[in-house]
Amino acid sequence: MNILIHKRGLLLYLAVLAASLVFASFYGGPVSFGWLYAILLLIPVSIVYIFVNSTFLRIYQEVEVHKLTKGEEHGFRASFENEGIFPIHRMRIYVYDDRCDLYEITNGQEISLNIREKKELLSGISCRFAGAYYVGIEKVAFDDPFHIFTYERDVPYSFRAVVSPQITDIANKALDLENIFNSTGFKSQKLFENIPGSDLRPYQKGDSMSAINWKVSARLSDLVVRVPDRMEKRAVTILMIASDVPERDQDTEFLKKRDSFLEFVVSAAWHFGQQNVPVRIIYPSGKVTEALVDSYDSFREFYSIIADSIFYRSESDYAEIHKLADDKRSDDLYDNDTWILVRENTQPGQDDFCACG
Repeated sequence: MNILIHKRGLLLYLAVLAASLVFASFYGGPVSFGWLYAILLLIPVSIVYIFVNSTFLRIYQEVEVHKLTKGEEHGFRASFENEGIFPIHRMRIYVYDDRCDLYEITNGQEISLNIREKKELLSGISCRFAGAYYVGIEKVAFDDPFHIFTYERDVPYSFRAVVSPQITDIANKALDLENIFNSTGFKSQKLFENIPGSDLRPYQKGDSMSAINWKVSARLSDLVVRVPDRMEKRAVTILMIASDVPERDQDTEFLKKRDSFLEFVVSAAWHFGQQNVPVRIIYPSGKVTEALVDSYDSFREFYSIIADSIFYRSESDYAEIHKLADDKRSDDLYDNDTWILVRENTQPGQDDFCACG
């Protein structure tokens, strides 16, 4: 709820009130005092009138599907019904134009309702960001007849859309730039296969005799040994380091960051899944939760829930995620796993993601 005072209308009202008071003082009589009382009662009567209209106004809105995909267009319906005893004149409606596009409903559009009248507005809608947030009509506004003040009221029934991110190749490009993934799979920087590979180097004291390539050594007249290939990773772990922002403070900037955050994680999961590399995803869903993506079906299951599953139940869960990230950044060994830390809210000097292992 919000009340806005319009200075121009208020000054005009005060001027008319002062003139009415002077007129009644000098001339008296029922006409002058009747006018004065009417001016004095203008604001209280307007407040009561608007309060009654607001109380008995019913608004219902919905999108034809509960779960959407970012950028896709769907049908939106808003229903307005006046159950009060007074007509509603030129009520303005305001939409969440910072996060969704309503093609047939404009911000500040006026609508009037007679007593017991019901109207519907239909429009196409598309959402700009991935995540879970309110869309459609945000609030309505009522003006008094002389535009002295405006009463704004949030819509009591808001539609909370669950918007899945688009599946893109954004993670492919990022991972390729870091040379993390190649056509032969993940390679460890510290662990090697037990069987020597095809790469060669000069013999060093302490090398196993079984590692010597005798044919090449005879040709070169110097001992050379085969170097074991780097061990391929058995699994990838993605740690989602989400920010903790209360729903009431989730503004447009937060939605943009959440959108990029979800799009990158989904793209990474899809990227590894296509290569038949199992991906373990750790994320906050009230508590610290794990999901394994190792097939198309498991990817679709993860994709269907991730948009509205990122939140913290308590500060301890928030601390647990960050402790896990700190531990992995400081570890020297990662067994056979590669960890990818993805941050939603980066600090100066930090990257959106980093790889460990």
